[in-house]
Amino acid sequence: MVLIIILLAIVTVIPGALRLLHRADAQVALGHAKSVRLALQVTGQECYGRSGTFFDASQEGGVAESIRTEVLNLSKAPGDFWVLQMAEDGYTVEKFVYREGDYTVWYTLEPKSYTVYYEDYMAGKEE
Repeated sequence: MVLIIILLAIVTVIPGALRLLHRADAQVALGHAKSVRLALQVTGQECYGRSGTFFDASQEGGVAESIRTEVLNLSKAPGDFWVLQMAEDGYTVEKFVYREGDYTVWYTLEPKSYTVYYEDYMAGKEE
């Protein structure tokens, strides 16, 4: 009887604990995506000030390689990012995606929003 109660308690507690861990990891990924956004904003303004190239669709991440390195260094984010859409000025990021582990964060400037997806729940995932 005691064993059944213990097993029932374990079965009840573990899913809740795992959900809390996933939520905490999602918050960490969101924080890193916000750091990337700030770093993109700063580097975009620096490029604008010196009339340098910022957006480059032919490069990994959608920005010039030197900018990509600078953004990752400034943000200290362990994941990776891809710029999806720029404003007409060529220096303001309107949409980007940030990927860290099993989490993907989508950022949109207007209306300003961040959406965090866990890999298992992302629409269109192939098995």
